[in-house]
Amino acid sequence: MTERLFLLILLTGGLAYAYFGWRIEVPFAYDPLGPKMLPVFLGLFLAGLSLLSMMSAGRETFAISGRVVRLGLIVLGYFLAFQFLGFMPATTLVVYAIARLRGASWMQGLLTGMIVSLFFYGVFHFLLQVPLPLGRIFGVIG
Repeated sequence: MTERLFLLILLTGGLAYAYFGWRIEVPFAYDPLGPKMLPVFLGLFLAGLSLLSMMSAGRETFAISGRVVRLGLIVLGYFLAFQFLGFMPATTLVVYAIARLRGASWMQGLLTGMIVSLFFYGVFHFLLQVPLPLGRIFGVIG
């Protein structure tokens, strides 16, 4: 039963992702398909795979462990904190939490989180020139 619930959550998430991807509006079209096609495709792909898994002939069951639940909560926390904290602090905290969940010491987790967030900030900001959110919390402070 838990796998059906998990697949239903994935189906709902995929459909929501496709819906919000479809609502993306850009002021000018620089690509014939536009930026909305990738999220729509990914959301529909996830929803289709979820439906396919629900209808599969095998009725194997699996139990969702506590580690998987904690990982899901960490990802949900990242989703909720991303705009408020900004890319760098939110990514550092999430990578730290995942590293701790995988058995790293607090120093290894913290260094890994900082290195990963700096690396991906550099890739997105300097190479791809994609602006990442600085966080609303820093807009209030300064």
